Amino acid sequence: MDEALLQRLREASGLRIDNEGRFLHEGEPIEHERLAAALHKNLHRAPDGRFATRLGTDWAYVAVDDVAFFVRSLAVDEAAGELRAELLDGRALNLDPDELSIGHNDALYVKLPGGERARLSRAAQLSLSDRLQEEPPGTFSIKLGDRRHQIGQTHLGVEQTVKP
Repeated sequence: MDEALLQRLREASGLRIDNEGRFLHEGEPIEHERLAAALHKNLHRAPDGRFATRLGTDWAYVAVDDVAFFVRSLAVDEAAGELRAELLDGRALNLDPDELSIGHNDALYVKLPGGERARLSRAAQLSLSDRLQEEPPGTFSIKLGDRRHQIGQTHLGVEQTVKP
């Protein structure tokens, strides 16, 4: 196939990740669980810096409404003072609680190893609710073990949106 045509097809994929972590195709949610899981698992940065996903040898660009990565669930390791996360792409990671931040509509985000940011799902965010404390109004922290971790502010959204 002509490389220019292939590039136009990749750019016109109609794939998008909404701010809840759902894959959509031309505005409609992809409801097939295994397909959505495969799209998340194969999400990556294309050479030009945009997000893309791969199925087999084919790949296409993905528009991202907020962030491309999402934390499905969190567990707390009190002894180590760490957060253990499962991402929508299937990865299990230890996260640094000092990398938590609050963004638009009070959504929680965390910086992943490697530098990308991930948004916590509602379930993951709720799993921290009994550990959250508001100190001065508008300033939050979470307690893990004997230590408090300040939650920063982030302004994700517009600068993270990638439109192929």
